[in-house]
Amino acid sequence: MEASPKREETFVGRPVSGRSTDELIKLIESSSSFEDTMEEIKPDLVDKTFSQRLKELMDRRGAKVSELVELSLMSRSFVYQLCSGEREPGRDVVLRLALLLRAGIPETQRLLRAAGRGALYPRVRRDAVLLYALREELGIFETDELLTGCGETPLIIGS
Repeated sequence: MEASPKREETFVGRPVSGRSTDELIKLIESSSSFEDTMEEIKPDLVDKTFSQRLKELMDRRGAKVSELVELSLMSRSFVYQLCSGEREPGRDVVLRLALLLRAGIPETQRLLRAAGRGALYPRVRRDAVLLYALREELGIFETDELLTGCGETPLIIGS
């Protein structure tokens, strides 16, 4: 059987690995030992902190921390602590930042995962509204209006 051609995946705009996610899952499923598995997939692992992902996204968007402070309506010290990795954000903070930075759905899911927060799940009405807002690149206030109109808790208004 001929090996499938290696596919170049990207993560934050850079090549990650020649192996697809499906190939990595098959390797994990067929491995006989944990140590061998981890050694085999080590080059394919992406392990970034929330602050690293946030900084990369800010760089790609040309955003400054001072702009995030102003636009996010969060305190200066809190935003700087998030960017430095001193503090981990709550789920809604991640979503506010993602909307501000026009992160899109895949990058927002990565930010949520890096922050140790639950991914957006389209079967949950609030999450479905947020996914729509991310896809449409809505601002925070537009998103809050949508959330409120659906009877869901807004990200900023009243929080």
